Amino acid sequence: MPHTANAGLRVCNGSVDLVNVAIGYDTEDGLRTEGWWTITANACSQVLQDPLKAKNYYLHVSDGFGESRLGGDVTLCIRQEKFVLFDGDQCWQRGLIEADFFKIETEGAEDWTVLLSYD
Repeated sequence: MPHTANAGLRVCNGSVDLVNVAIGYDTEDGLRTEGWWTITANACSQVLQDPLKAKNYYLHVSDGFGESRLGGDVTLCIRQEKFVLFDGDQCWQRGLIEADFFKIETEGAEDWTVLLSYD
């Protein structure tokens, strides 16, 4: 299968602060969350390299001190260190951290860019 050069999920940081990003999305094995990507001010990072397949992706954004920067209404599990997790519930019972993610609806596109901006 040919690889599309620009396909995937890109996150651009439009703020003046460094941010750390975690993502969540549905896979055949269930909901997957992974992190971290560090994105400096006014820079972009390609967080997923392959053409997007899920309808929705979830994004958690924190600053350099680990404080959440953009709220969301979806709660998924994260870790402070790099992680790949499956199943977004019962975080506390599993020794994980609950974090708020916001939903990105990609409308079936194989390529999507999210611009983060906040004060």
